[in-house]
Amino acid sequence: MSFIPLPLLGNPHVQTVLGNLLPGVPRTLRVVKRLVALADGDHIVLHETPPLRSARHPAPIALLVHGLGGSHRSAYMARVANRLIDLGGRVFRMDLRGAGAGLRHARRFYNAACSADVRAVVEYIAGAYPTAPIAVLGFSLGGNIALKFAGEMGQAMPPSVCAIVALAPPIDLIRCSQMIEQYPLYDSFYVSHLTSQVAQHQASFPELPRVEFPRQVSLRQFDEIYTAPRWGFADALDYYAKASSAPLIPAIRVPTFILTSRDDPFVAVEPFERLPPMPTLELHITDHGGHMGFLGGDGAGGIRWAETRIADWLMNKAR
Repeated sequence: MSFIPLPLLGNPHVQTVLGNLLPGVPRTLRVVKRLVALADGDHIVLHETPPLRSARHPAPIALLVHGLGGSHRSAYMARVANRLIDLGGRVFRMDLRGAGAGLRHARRFYNAACSADVRAVVEYIAGAYPTAPIAVLGFSLGGNIALKFAGEMGQAMPPSVCAIVALAPPIDLIRCSQMIEQYPLYDSFYVSHLTSQVAQHQASFPELPRVEFPRQVSLRQFDEIYTAPRWGFADALDYYAKASSAPLIPAIRVPTFILTSRDDPFVAVEPFERLPPMPTLELHITDHGGHMGFLGGDGAGGIRWAETRIADWLMNKAR
């Protein structure tokens, strides 16, 4: 599998920034909102879109999990949902706790270790569509969550789950936190999204203890001040160690597709290279692409190379 960047777009930072800024063609998705109850009383919001047409009955299902600072509205979530719907799939876009439409439905705020929430959602979807194959597709932080879920389930994975896909997942969060500290622009970008989400979340639940962030705060400091204590971790490093999916990937027993780039500015490639050979894992490491950029010809007239690859692979496995 080879990726060739568009002319003049070989730089990883250009790929990362432009990949994020170029939204794609706007399109209105038909959506049904569903609430999934969690064991602690919080709820997850799902955004379900049926296939435009499907030769398969029931239609295969894809659960999309967004990345850090994202939501069901993130452009990559909408683009991949469009592709899968056009290919005959049914799509659920998941808002993690406190994100997007889930803002007022959860007293707790999501983190990289919330694989139990994905499990609850998968069980809900399997109950609603008991004969449909289900694939879980995670982007960036959502990819780590999806892989953690699959590794924890191991052989106990529900039989309806047919595939796991992760695009640019930070499977070693300690290493990735060290890398992003070297790029203050990326660090501040994610922190600004997170602190904005937390501010909205705190306004929705004024009875909960408030957290005041320093004027200048890094992603590591955010997790030290907010994420770790809210979820019972000793500190940010303890959170990163326990939330990382790398140690769990060898336990995955369903077909799994991981796509990342060697020049990703803040997702380390070494943890992928250390993974043992696995019959269930297709690991693809490209030389270029940045972080979820992959702006290059997809062979179908588009420039979102990675999104075309993962959508095609997923629908093939869901047959």
